[in-house]
Amino acid sequence: MAHAAYESPRLPSEFNSRPNGSIADHLHGIAIPGLAVLLILMTGCFSEAPPLPESQQPVRSEHQAFFEDITDKSGLTAVHRAVPAEDFPMPQIMGSGAAMLDADGDGLLDLLLVAGEPQPVSEGAATARCPLYLQDKEGSFRDHTENSGLIISDFGMGVAAGDIDNDGDTDVCITTAAGARMFQNDGAAVFQDITATAGIGTSRWCTAAVFFDYDRDGWLDLLIVNYVDYFPGSVCQDGTGRRDYCGPLAFSGTVDRLYRNSGGSGQLNVFRDVTLETGLGEGAGKGLGAICSDMNGDGRTDIYVANDMEPNRLWIQQPDGLFRDEADIRGCSTDFQGRPQASMGTAWNDFDRDGMPDIFLTHLRGETNTLYRQIMSGVFVDNTAAAGLGAASLNFTGFGVAASDVDLDGNDDLLIANGRVMRAPFLTPDPSASHWDEYAERNQLFLNIGSGQFEEVTSLREPFLLNSEVSRGLATGDIDNDGDVDVLISNTSAKARLFQNVADRKGNWIRVQAIDPDLKRDAIGARIIVISDQHRWVKEIQPCIGYLSCHDPRLHFGLGETPEIQRILVHWPTIPADIEEFVKPGINGDIVLRRGTGKRISSADSSEPKKAGH
Repeated sequence: MAHAAYESPRLPSEFNSRPNGSIADHLHGIAIPGLAVLLILMTGCFSEAPPLPESQQPVRSEHQAFFEDITDKSGLTAVHRAVPAEDFPMPQIMGSGAAMLDADGDGLLDLLLVAGEPQPVSEGAATARCPLYLQDKEGSFRDHTENSGLIISDFGMGVAAGDIDNDGDTDVCITTAAGARMFQNDGAAVFQDITATAGIGTSRWCTAAVFFDYDRDGWLDLLIVNYVDYFPGSVCQDGTGRRDYCGPLAFSGTVDRLYRNSGGSGQLNVFRDVTLETGLGEGAGKGLGAICSDMNGDGRTDIYVANDMEPNRLWIQQPDGLFRDEADIRGCSTDFQGRPQASMGTAWNDFDRDGMPDIFLTHLRGETNTLYRQIMSGVFVDNTAAAGLGAASLNFTGFGVAASDVDLDGNDDLLIANGRVMRAPFLTPDPSASHWDEYAERNQLFLNIGSGQFEEVTSLREPFLLNSEVSRGLATGDIDNDGDVDVLISNTSAKARLFQNVADRKGNWIRVQAIDPDLKRDAIGARIIVISDQHRWVKEIQPCIGYLSCHDPRLHFGLGETPEIQRILVHWPTIPADIEEFVKPGINGDIVLRRGTGKRISSADSSEPKKAGH
């Protein structure tokens, strides 16, 4: 989120020590420029780029509507709180996340919005209640906020949802600009704040949070991504000299934290900080997004952190349990010119359906969003321009992102929530505009037309693109259980929006839930391979991904014209690897896969290439 700086920009010290090429570069005989710093030094304060001239705007194309805005009729009335202030507090401009989760265990998705600024009260500290809306059987949402117990006392940032105690219900971690809070679910969507005893106490500015089982012992661990070492009252200006929000270059980075769940040691709900002993303490950054997955195909869970205006980090877990940053040599630390970007939202998806998941990152206006295509085990190349995702993103600042097959044609599309981080200095100010109007942008929808090639939807009739707001968090899930994916958007200092999928269907679908009965929960980290006579699709259960948000843990597969599924393979997140096969599961409905009920097979019998993502 590079923009106005409190002090002169400085290149991170590690920038100058990076080698000039990645493994991927040498494989293709491409010499990527090592230091593209002239632009950085000349711009001085990293102002956002002016709008593209009309001749460079995307060509408007006409499509049927993909979404309907059902916010008002659904019963969702939550409004994010961020009151403009003379000192331009930086957490305001970063916004807050959202989640789709089953909070009360009735099988229906509920909606959770992370609160913004705490509300001043007459006595005691200011607090904010995170809006929680429970869905009823008729598809409407009931405001459960006052009874949920989800109360924070600092500006709210992100949310992670997962069952930390393996009791069958969904617990919640909420990050704020001054630390993280852990909430335990009683099973009826009433949460108890157990932060004091959970062992995750921190006063850092926390952003993304991810529940995942890094050591594969059956208990969900917690990654908390930390942002900058922020101090309020910093004075920053935009390109015209007006007071504006500070950017990351004004502050130093901080170390992300990894907490191991001690449930396997008999200490329920207790987390132990293992940051230093696992090697993650060796690199500070300015993190906003994360992916926790086996990213090089060795059977161990790795950690990818998207940093703001610093090289991204890919922490590869070694056989001894230590993590080592290998992002640079694996081609996913900077753009193809060797420049660090303002990385915010993350997606981990096999866009070109070659069996290997790819990385997608949202970025600042004036940069492009970036697609890192995985070309071999744990090796990536910047494929943004070739995929059609470059020029279309230059005029937007992307935050929330999700990869989902919107029209069920068998290819996963991209939904992006946009909103500026500073005023556009070259636009003529509108005297009637509010404070937040100057930061508003419309959202974007990119259709995957096959082989990882994208076409932007720019129809003025599309409700998902209709409103210009300061959008941040984006969560997806099938709220009405009709076989397609719906979208929840959080907007800074505005009401949240709920979009129902109404796209013309181009094919069949299945929705897969993978459960480990022994753990009484969704198998977070399980890799699902759906196989037909002609096609295969690979996805992972990774709900805590995007920007500060959490998605439906059920995996949605659009199948296109595929009439029948032959089998589904499940790589359960266990040590040693446990692979099961489920045959002839049927289509156009829910499939619940329970560990221990399929046919156990070896890797040699799984008929899949030995690549990353498998």
